[in-house]
Amino acid sequence: MRPEQVAAVLLAAGNSTRFGEEDKLMADHGGKPLIVHALEAVASLPFKYHIAVVRRRELAPIIHRKLERRGYTLIVNDNPEEGLSGSIVRAAAYVSELRCNGLLMCLADMPNVPQSHYMRLCLAAEDIRSVVGSTDGFTPSPPAFFGRRHFEELQAVKGDQGARALISQSLLLETSSALLHDVDTPDDLRR
Repeated sequence: MRPEQVAAVLLAAGNSTRFGEEDKLMADHGGKPLIVHALEAVASLPFKYHIAVVRRRELAPIIHRKLERRGYTLIVNDNPEEGLSGSIVRAAAYVSELRCNGLLMCLADMPNVPQSHYMRLCLAAEDIRSVVGSTDGFTPSPPAFFGRRHFEELQAVKGDQGARALISQSLLLETSSALLHDVDTPDDLRR
C-alpha cells in the first residue's frame, strides 16, 4: 500500500517505569533525544497523516513541541498505566475516523528502525485486510502495518502486549535485531 494512503502513528505515551526517574524519550542517544530518531524517520516519509500518542503536555512539554513542529497531530493518553494497549486503542479509534486505508504503528523507543523498513511494511500490505509485522527471525515485533479492516480489533486490545497476537499471525518482514532494538532501561541505550 502506498504511504499516501496510510496514517503513521508514533506511540510515545508509556510510563517507562523500567527506565528510572529520567524521561526515557528525552534521554541522550547518539547526541539527540531518543524520541527524535523515530520522530524524524517517520515524519520524513509521505504518509497521509502523522499522528503521535503522547502523555499530557505538562508531563512531556518538550516532546509535545518537537512533535508539533514536525506536523504531528497529538492524541493524549491520560492513562499510560494501561500499557501499550491504551495507546493503541486511542490511536485506532482516532484513525478509524480518518480517510485512510491503513495504520503504521511505530514505537518512539525504537531508534534504529530505518525509513526503508517503514516503507517495506507499507508496500508489503496488499489491501485493507493486510497485517504486516516485523521480525528478527525469531520474535514478531513492531513496527507493524494494520489495514483498515483491523481498526475495530485494535480498539479492543488489552494489556502491555498490545497488538502482538495480531502481529504474530501476520506476514512478517525480517530485518536485523539491531534495527528492531527497543530501549527499556538505561543499559539499553548503550547497546
